[in-house]
Order: sequence, then C-alpha cells, then structure tokens
Amino acid sequence: MPMTLPEGAPATLGEAFARINACTAPSILDLKVMVLVEAAGQTLYDVSAEGTDHPEVKRLLIENGVEEMKHAQRVSAAIKAISGEDFAPPSRADNPYLQADFPRAKLTPEGLRGTAQAEFGGDALYGKWADSTDNAEAAALFRLNGKEETEHGDRLMQAAALLEG
Repeated sequence: MPMTLPEGAPATLGEAFARINACTAPSILDLKVMVLVEAAGQTLYDVSAEGTDHPEVKRLLIENGVEEMKHAQRVSAAIKAISGEDFAPPSRADNPYLQADFPRAKLTPEGLRGTAQAEFGGDALYGKWADSTDNAEAAALFRLNGKEETEHGDRLMQAAALLEG
C-alpha cells in the first residue's frame, strides 16, 4: 500500500523536483520530499534503461538508479541525525510519487545530456544543503550524495556518447 505523502509535501513528482531544486536550506519536510524523489529516481533510471538495447548504456543507467536509492537512504539517515525521526525510503510500489503514470521519453543522446546537467546541479544543491546544516553527520551524508550526483552526470554523458556510436 502506498505511503501517504507527508503533510505539506508537493502532490506530484514534478512539483517535488521544483521544490527541491529551489531549496537551499532544507526543512525536515524538504528532506522527506527528497527521500521520496531520490527513491523515485531508481525507478526513473530503471524505466530509462528499458528504452535501450545497448548493454553498456543499460548498465550505466541501472547503476545510477541503484545509487539514487542509496541517496534516499542517506537523506533518511540525515533526517534521523537531525530530528531523531525515522523516515525510510519507500519501495517503487509504495512511493506516492510513482502512483500516477509518469512521462517516458525516448532515450536520446540529447535527453541524456540534459539529465546529466540536472545531476551536475544536484552536486551543487547537496553542497548548499551541507553548508546550511549544523549537523556534521547530515552534512557529510549530503556531501557524499553530491559527489555521486556528479558521477551520475558523468555516466550519463558517457551513455550519450555510446548512443551516438
């Protein structure tokens, strides 16, 4: 059964992305939204991987997806470190942001490069979040996620080049 969105959370995945991308000093609610967004990221990458027959591109996308769930787990740990509250990442079936149908675009080099830019922006976002918290454990978790966001972008750039063959 899908989990209930936290009170005050955006209603859709698109709105959640917009909220997160505008946030420089996250509240606990913002962090909960990020847990849901990062957990949804695994599914989004898995669905993207289904859109190609290229084995290396598929591997790169799936690897990014696995790390998205790790990011969700780290943000969950940051919530615990900051507030003492447990907020576990949901599975695909339980994520409220994955209950509605979401757009599936054709996998193209241009699309992968665009997604790479968003991932590179995630590094800066997590850096701002790390700088905004007084909790050293949470800051370290945010910085690790940020470093991996850059690695996601690098993988996407590699995947785009592979598709161009």
